Amino acid sequence: MARGDNPLSVPANLQRPGSSGGNRFDPLTMTYGVLYFGTDLETCFGETLARLRPSLELLALVKDEWEERGFMTVGTVASDWRQRRTAVHVRLPETLVFLDVESPVTHQFLRRELALGLSSIGLSDLDVSTVRGPDRRVTRMISEWAYMAADGDRPRYAGIRYESRIRSGWECWALFDDEDLQVDVIETVPITPDMPALISVASLFGLHIF
Repeated sequence: MARGDNPLSVPANLQRPGSSGGNRFDPLTMTYGVLYFGTDLETCFGETLARLRPSLELLALVKDEWEERGFMTVGTVASDWRQRRTAVHVRLPETLVFLDVESPVTHQFLRRELALGLSSIGLSDLDVSTVRGPDRRVTRMISEWAYMAADGDRPRYAGIRYESRIRSGWECWALFDDEDLQVDVIETVPITPDMPALISVASLFGLHIF
């Protein structure tokens, strides 16, 4: 899922270390870009639309009142959300290696590698609950470790494989931006309201996509 005419460009906010507006595996203190992908379109819609779900406070306070007054109902997504985005199908080299943060083997390894940093932010353990948890200091710390890891003079990892915190089975990929990496765009598809994956996610989240 991408915005604009250059779907593989790294948004500016992803290049600012520590940006509170960034995403799960953006850099914490360093400066590098990260591109996010889903294995399928439903995953992409799920990860993107999750942030548009109305908050629990908003649902509790205004849902009935807004409907009585004829306002746009809570959970409605205007059509410009679709029009400003494009579904992008890409192909990556099969030789790329990704750090799998869903694996307990990875957790055990990172417990040793990042013990000092993780303990400094108050963590007593690292497991799937912390990797999928809301504290982005953890995931960004992992991102920087993976970005810096090397075998000789070559980067060890192209990025990170992870699952959505919203739904297990939604497989995601954080790809480190690398000018030498060949990413082939197979097709770009406009987002239309009748896409089955969009309908499925909108129904799951209780959203109305115009």
